[in-house]
Amino acid sequence: MYPYNFIKQLRSINHRKIFVVMPLAVNYNNIYKILIKGAVDEANKILNFKKDEEKLFCIRADDDVTTRTGWEKVLEHLTSARIVIGVLTDKNPNVFYELGIAHSTQPIERQLLIANKGFDPAFDTKDLIYYEYDDSDLAYSMREFAKWIVEVFRSYDIEKERVIKKARMVLGPFAFEVIMKSSKFSHFAIHSDKEEWKKDYEKNEGQGAFERFIFGIQILCDHKLLGLNTISKPNEGKVNVEFSYYWTSLGNDVLYMMELISEDELLKRRKELPAFFEG
Repeated sequence: MYPYNFIKQLRSINHRKIFVVMPLAVNYNNIYKILIKGAVDEANKILNFKKDEEKLFCIRADDDVTTRTGWEKVLEHLTSARIVIGVLTDKNPNVFYELGIAHSTQPIERQLLIANKGFDPAFDTKDLIYYEYDDSDLAYSMREFAKWIVEVFRSYDIEKERVIKKARMVLGPFAFEVIMKSSKFSHFAIHSDKEEWKKDYEKNEGQGAFERFIFGIQILCDHKLLGLNTISKPNEGKVNVEFSYYWTSLGNDVLYMMELISEDELLKRRKELPAFFEG
């Protein structure tokens, strides 16, 4: 399974998950259990996350008991974790390969690198920013590292909010009309016969409403809030094509920000979203 051919199961980011890319040797256990897990627990306290459903948690590939193969698990976590932590210590080739995939496919704002004190980076990684931990005082390093986790967690929120606000600013009245009429559906179908659909739509909405609705859909698609989905179905020697529009990941975030869908509905839609509508 090459990363290029991989199709992930979770269609959006799990905002609680921190995936740790590191050697799985026994001598790294304290780094994982004391430094990283301890820092995640401390970050939850700083962020005032008290409920289990809102707390951040960390996971390594060997913690995952799902039925997917080991490499598929790694790819799934790399592409769906809110934060990826990479342990550069000892320049492990598997770690560097996995981090290379993360660097080329995921925003750097969701990645956090750490290495032992005095680490000598390889040439290609010499310009990367990383946190240096002290093997002789992991408790102190844990508290300091927690601050880095909090900063990375918050910076992603700030960037996402900026994108959402920008998307809202470019929407005109036609796009808002589509939003108000269709936000309660995660996706909505359109009639295969355009003239028949127009007649039915304007019967209820009035003359000219159909063109406004179509124009609004186009605006939302242009700004990646909606995506067109097509399904081909053979029928008696012919191929029928069904068309429907899905709210993308960004589109659902905008709807949530506008208080048109609940947080539960937002999380539900993230899980059901087709892979190509991540937004």
